[in-house]
Amino acid sequence: MGTSESEEKMEGWLYLIRSNRIGLQYSRKRYFILEDHHLKSFKSVPISNNQDPVRSAIIDSCIRVMDNGRESIHRKVLFIFTLYNTSNHNDQLKLGATSPEEAARWIHFFQEAALKGGPDVEDYLVGCSKSRWLPFRFGGSRRVNHSSSIDWTLCSSTQTDPVTSDVIAPSPWTIFGCQNGLRLFKEAKDRDSGVKWDDHPAIMAVGVVDGPSEAIFQTLMSLGPLRSEWDFCFYKGSVVEHLDGHTDIIHKQLYSDWLPWGMKQRDLLLRRYWRREDSGTYVILYHSVFHKKCPPQKGYVRACLKSNVGDMLYHL
Repeated sequence: MGTSESEEKMEGWLYLIRSNRIGLQYSRKRYFILEDHHLKSFKSVPISNNQDPVRSAIIDSCIRVMDNGRESIHRKVLFIFTLYNTSNHNDQLKLGATSPEEAARWIHFFQEAALKGGPDVEDYLVGCSKSRWLPFRFGGSRRVNHSSSIDWTLCSSTQTDPVTSDVIAPSPWTIFGCQNGLRLFKEAKDRDSGVKWDDHPAIMAVGVVDGPSEAIFQTLMSLGPLRSEWDFCFYKGSVVEHLDGHTDIIHKQLYSDWLPWGMKQRDLLLRRYWRREDSGTYVILYHSVFHKKCPPQKGYVRACLKSNVGDMLYHL
């Protein structure tokens, strides 16, 4: 799904996310153009600059953008972001991109447009009935789904998630080996800290993968059968519960081939959190949880991560 970008204009295909009368979400593919603070929507790529849009709206200094993360709508994975009016949070527009990189570009462009201000809304509304045209909303159903309202003060993209606290904290690492191109490190003991280590210190592997960070991120997030092609201990996995666009509960069952002889198969029940930094770095974090929908499985021993475990993908 191509996206064209210049200093003053952004255009490309996005999905318009709406809810039906019973609250179920659906999507409509639309071609969007953002230029000179005007956002326009078309059913197909416009053949001329004079073509009338299906919907249009103004992006001014009252508009904010929130990254809603990853969401599956009718088995299609989209990266969702919401535009909303600070003076009226019910006045909002929910859009989806097919990749996190594409969503990040649109979010950045919307933020830049909002920071630059915009045309006077009253001038823009000349000749339009205010009862049928809102300054920001695209229109359509007037029904407001209050159940999906969000506390915006808790959803800042700059907020630090408590899951990441022990990963951000600096600590020394000592290299102890190199295998298949991966440099292997273990967290060194701090004799002055008074902390007692067990026989299994934290391990870190560092390597270079030839490919875009976005594609590697999608591969790491996948729990399908193709994962076993590169993850030798993976048998099968599934999403137990989708918590929000950046967090879910996943269940992974592992092969026993890599375990010492006689040990039962292991499985993991994990809370998975991910985010994309402005630099293009992806962070994926895991820690063990309990969930009533996924009790311990017969024939498996439920393994437990002793601390937060994660992947960090840096764009080189």
